[in-house]
Formats: sequence, C-alpha cells, structure tokens
Amino acid sequence: MRLRTWCLLTATGIALAGPAAAQAPPTIGKASVTKRETQSIESSPPAISQAAPTPVGYESDVYCFGYVGDLNEAFPVVVHGAENLANQTDYITGDLLYVDGGYDKGLRIGDVYWLITPEQEIFNPVTHKSIGRLYQYRGRATVHSVEGHTAIIRVLNACTDIPIGAGLKKFEPIPVPLARKTPPLQAGDPPNGKVIGNIVFTRDGVVAVGQDATVIVDLGVASGIQPGDFLTVFRYTVGTDYGIGPVGTYWVNLPPPPGVVVPRTYLGEVAILVTGDRWAIGRVTDSSQLIEVGDEVEVK
Repeated sequence: MRLRTWCLLTATGIALAGPAAAQAPPTIGKASVTKRETQSIESSPPAISQAAPTPVGYESDVYCFGYVGDLNEAFPVVVHGAENLANQTDYITGDLLYVDGGYDKGLRIGDVYWLITPEQEIFNPVTHKSIGRLYQYRGRATVHSVEGHTAIIRVLNACTDIPIGAGLKKFEPIPVPLARKTPPLQAGDPPNGKVIGNIVFTRDGVVAVGQDATVIVDLGVASGIQPGDFLTVFRYTVGTDYGIGPVGTYWVNLPPPPGVVVPRTYLGEVAILVTGDRWAIGRVTDSSQLIEVGDEVEVK
C-alpha cells in the first residue's frame, strides 16, 4: 500500500513539473533580464553632454532692460491718457492707456508695442565721449481698439511703472542666446590680444554689481561682438586705493597713471545678450569681486 501511494505521488509531481518547465523560456547564449531591471533601464534619463549650449540669460534680462539710441530719438505715438487717469499716475499690467495715434499712425487691433521712456545719457569712462541715451523698456502693450487719430492699448506686461508720456515702438522678439561656457581666467593669465572695452552702465544705477546683474559695455557689432560671446572683466589696481573719478552720473574706476604697470585683477565674466552698433547688453555670469562702471572687459 505504501509503495503504491509513493508511486502515485511521484507520478503526480512529474506531471505538475512538466508544464512549469515548458512555460520557462530557455536562456541559451543570452543573459536574462528581469522585469524590474527592464523598467529601471527604460526610466533612466539619457546622458546629457556637459558641453551642450545653455541660455546665457533670461527673457527679463532683455525684455525689461532697453537699448542705447540717439540722444533725441522721437516716438511717433506716445501715451497721453488712461482709463484710470483720475486715480493713478503710473500704470501696470492690465491697465488701459490712451495714445495720440490711430489708423493715421498705422496702429491695428492686436499689434504689440514696447512702452519706452528715455533715460540718462551714457558716457565712455575713458574718453568721456557720449555713447548715446538709454531707452528703457517699461513693458509691452497690445492695441485694444483703434480710431482715426487715437487708440486704446492694454498693458500686457509691465516691467516697472509706466508713466504718461511713454513712447510706443513696434515690438520685435529678442531671443536669448545659447552658448558653451568655458573656464574663467585666473590671476596671472596674460592678455589674449583681443578687443578691449569698458563697462559703461549698470542697471538701475547700482554702483557695484555681482553675478546675475545686467550691464552695458562699449563694444558692439562694429567691434565684432555677437550675442553669446563672453567677456572677461578686470581692472588695474595700484596703491592703497585705486583711482576713482566722476564720469556722467557715475564715479568710475580709472586706470593707473602713465608709467605705472601692475598685473590685472580679474573680477568675473559677462555673457553678451544683445548687441548694437557700438554697445552691448551683457549679464554677469561669474564674479569674484564687485564689478563697477569703468572696469575693463576683454573678449574671450
């Protein structure tokens, strides 16, 4: 009896093991990968090259700064009223403004315009010559309705307060440049012989700036400067206090007197965002010391 029971159990075990063995795929010359391992491999992000170009700034660096223009640039259409004129003196996003031009000045519903105000004159800190006037982007507005000689515009985006008298200029998108960053220069690295200029303006008149600040330099398209270029910032310092003198509305750093030679003091780097003929707007991407108007820049 025991022998017969043992034989039945053995036969049953063989019958159960047979289908299980048939369901398992053979692994001949190929490594098996579990479901968990497969999911882990598929979910891993692709490797990104460290040398890939990246944006050197943000939209606010270009859309809420401005440009250098002629001293007396004229705007054919200006803001001369507002819906809430009795309650406001300056205006922000969403406000309705009235302008002194309509169909006669080419305005059409849906068109987008910069809102601009003329600001201070900018001087070269070395030659003391005028570079031009800063025209500040106050924001952007779209044409809401148009009549023959007047129109209503709605503020789409206000970078800062928008006053009565702001001028209109047709909006054109400004792309933020992409560039590959290289290691900054170090103390003792010699000049590379490329074009040299100066920082001539700091945003909002801040005396000394650091990383992420925006500045204007006196190099532009005429000097071969393009968006995405990098400039090394430096100054020459000698004695117990380096020279400082008034230029325009700034007290700026001055070079050592003739005959005095000292090594460069490296301060940081600036990435170029926008270029004009003889000027460019840049963003400070690195700063080991505070950077000021009058400091020199050299194309990397």
